[in-house]
Parts: sequence; structure tokens; C-alpha cells
Amino acid sequence: MKLRSLTIVIPTYNEEKNIRNCLNSIFAQDYPKKLLQVILIDGGSTDKTIEIAKKFEVEVMHNKFKVEERGRPYAIKTRARGEIIGSIDADNIIPENKDWLKKMIMPFNDKEIFAADTLYYSYRKNDSLITKYNALIGGDDPIATYFGINDRLCFFNNKWTGMPHKEIDKGDYIEINFRKDKIPAIGSNGFFFRKNIFDKVPNDPFIHPLFVHDIVSMGHTKMAKVKQGLIHVQDGSIKTFFRKKLRRIKRRYSKEINWRYNYDINKKEVLKTTLYLGTIALPIKDMILGFQNKPEWVWLFHPIATFGLLFIYAYYAILGLKKE
Repeated sequence: MKLRSLTIVIPTYNEEKNIRNCLNSIFAQDYPKKLLQVILIDGGSTDKTIEIAKKFEVEVMHNKFKVEERGRPYAIKTRARGEIIGSIDADNIIPENKDWLKKMIMPFNDKEIFAADTLYYSYRKNDSLITKYNALIGGDDPIATYFGINDRLCFFNNKWTGMPHKEIDKGDYIEINFRKDKIPAIGSNGFFFRKNIFDKVPNDPFIHPLFVHDIVSMGHTKMAKVKQGLIHVQDGSIKTFFRKKLRRIKRRYSKEINWRYNYDINKKEVLKTTLYLGTIALPIKDMILGFQNKPEWVWLFHPIATFGLLFIYAYYAILGLKKE
């Protein structure tokens, strides 16, 4: 297997609780140091994030734009040397298998594959409720999973996405061929892509589902789902869980983020799914299925998360209708 030069870009802001574990997991990998570049693009941390990071072989940059969505492309354009770019966040931890990076890079031996990411999220025995729950549903939003736009394996339906696509099992990874009009919310934690396609599509700000959608729309429809996981550490607070979703909704509602792709979900699908979820019958059924497939007590949070987010989305949808 040919190993390729790799640049991992990590946006940070006051990540002293996470950055050491993240960097330890990267530099514990059995990957040639001469082929590995790690860039930390920091938005002005006032804690010990930079102090900790400088104990590792990382290049620290100042994110003059402050926000992550603009810092990542700035680092890639001005400093990245790798043929492959890896998108890893400070709250991500690579599992302990030493060949994780090698397996993530392996699919790029196929010249037609433009990107690769993990098939599922991993978690550890002592991780928080929210870390485990998000890993089990294949993302951080159960409503997104019900609309089929998740991009990691969900353990209540055993699907990594509900979007139509073709799959070919290649052993260590699954080759995916997307339809141009049906792309899931893909491209976040643990996402690797070829640098030479980066400048072919809009990338500043770097909104990962839009970035991937634009690439696929150009005709680059083949990517890889590698049969391994990534740990995405979450604050264990239920309040923080809902607050993050509320912030995301507000950013879209205020037009701070220009969301020009809605996953081709029509109003009929929205109404049908909303009514079904509103009965609570579906979340409870899936809570039971999830527990059967992956026995964890955190499944008890599933109906609460689903109904709570359904209420928040419905509220902002009504506000949007009134605004129109």
C-alpha cells in the first residue's frame, strides 16, 4: 500500500480539556512522521490549549477569522503540504489501533475516490451519556437520522445513511457511489479528502455537507467508508446537547450560514415524519431495537432527544412561516 503525505487540520478555541488526548491519539499512530503534518488553527484561546499543543510536533496558526468554518480553509490554503487533508476536531480521539491512519489513507490508492471517512463512531466504557448516544444513532441529531441524512452507522436501523447510493465491499472499506441529488450530511469528524479537489468548489466558509455536495455535483461521486470508528467526545450535559442544536438552528434561521442544499427532502416527507415522530411510538420502538442491537442504558434518552428536538424544530419552522 502506498502511503501518502497527509495534513491534519484541527480548529481550536479553549480546548485544553480535549487537545492533549486528541494529539496523543494522532501521534501514537504508526504513520511515517515525514509524511504527517498536523496544523492547529486557533481562534484566540485564553486557556492552556496552545501551551499543551506546543508539546507536540504541531504547527500552530492564528485563526484571524475566529470562526472554525473560515479557519480550516485558511489553514489548508496557506500551510497544508499534504496530498490528503484530514479533518479532525479537538474533541476527536483516534481509537488505539496503531494502523488507523493507514487504513483511512488506503482507499486513495483508487484514483477515483475523492474522500474517505469512518463507517461509525466509537465510544469507550466510561464516556458520557451524550458521547455514547450520538455514537449509537450515527450522528448528533436523531431527527436527521429519521430523515436518512446521517453519515455514520445507526444502531437502531443498522444503516449508515438513508440516502440512495451504491455500495461495493472492498474488504477494509466500502466503496460508495452517490447520486448527485442525494448526499447525506457528510464530511465532518474523521473526514479525509484529496487536496487537489479542494479549490475546485466553494470552500470558504467550509460547511462540510455543502463542500461534499458541490464535489459530487461536479461528477466526483465515489468515496470510501472505512470499517473503523472515531471517538467524538461530547459534554455529558443534556442541556448542552439541546443548546448546540438550538445554536445551529439559529445560525441558519438568521442566515449566518447560507444553507443552499436541503438534502432533497420534500414537504410531504417532512410532514409524514413529523406526525409519526410526534406520536412517540416510533422513537420508543427504535429505543427498544437499538437496545437489542447494542445494549446500552443510554437508549433511554432516545425518546427524550427526539421529541425535544422535534419541538424545537417545529417552533422555528412556524417562525419561518410567519416571517414569510
